[in-house]
Amino acid sequence: MKNFIIKIKSVDKKTLKIYQRFFTKVIKKLNICFNIINLPNKKKLITLLKSPHVNKKAREQFEHITYQKIFFIKSNFNLKLLKLLTLNKPKNVKLKFKLN
Repeated sequence: MKNFIIKIKSVDKKTLKIYQRFFTKVIKKLNICFNIINLPNKKKLITLLKSPHVNKKAREQFEHITYQKIFFIKSNFNLKLLKLLTLNKPKNVKLKFKLN
């Protein structure tokens, strides 16, 4: 039995949930044991000055949030097969694979 760790990141919460549902359906059809762990959201605040010369009080703040989940998979499948399963993913979802 091999242990795989798949880390899924996205900026959009809805697309992450949709992709998680799709991935769990595919894994269940293949009868693979897995666990899902929700990781904490990472927030990043970016502050920009509206006028760079005089008004330091005139600022705009933007918030960048990344949502993360981890899949722990126990199976005898190859890593290449799992990578083939993940080809059908949205553009703003990022994946990282690890063999444990």
